Amino acid sequence: MPRTSLLAAALTLSVCLANASVVNAASSSPPQASMSAKPGLLQRPQTLVTPKQTAINKIKTLLTTFFTDQQLSKILDRMAENIYANKPFKESFDTLIASNDLTQSQMAIIVKVGGGLQNDSGSTSGVPLTKALAVLLRRFEPYYNDMSKTILVMRSNRRTKADCFNQVYVMVAKYLTKSNIAPVLTEVKSSLTSKEWQSLRAHGAALFLWSKYGL
Repeated sequence: MPRTSLLAAALTLSVCLANASVVNAASSSPPQASMSAKPGLLQRPQTLVTPKQTAINKIKTLLTTFFTDQQLSKILDRMAENIYANKPFKESFDTLIASNDLTQSQMAIIVKVGGGLQNDSGSTSGVPLTKALAVLLRRFEPYYNDMSKTILVMRSNRRTKADCFNQVYVMVAKYLTKSNIAPVLTEVKSSLTSKEWQSLRAHGAALFLWSKYGL
């Protein structure tokens, strides 16, 4: 055999042996060896923010700090249940503002805000909280009805109850923007007399995030 052929064969054999040794080394090394090059990837836990928690966070950021996370969770669950049961908004709204889950300090605020004021003649000038709730009822009803239509379609398509509830949370979070909330709180203020507004602003500072909207 010519010398060039022998040289080519030797080179080919060397390459094959080198490749084989690399494969054997890779297969014989423990799995931890390949992972150890990226230690940070294994030690960084990922926190999943659920659709409900996203809605809770946006409520506390853009609308109110009056309720605790646990209370808001129950309120969202009630609303999702009411929408899933196709209850009208007025009936659903009444259950959402029920006071049986409020703490004593929260109830004290409600009493101060909703106790009514008296004008100079001694007659009651109105109940600020009642007027505020009337505005919320009127403003939020169209959106509630849109959510109900979406969930009704999901139910007709045999989507699970859990899927429907999650969709409610997603829609609530999507609705909660400054551009949507600002007109609502502005209308609340304009629906009150000067004394009523002062009372609501002073005693109900945690009820709504007035200052975020320049109110």
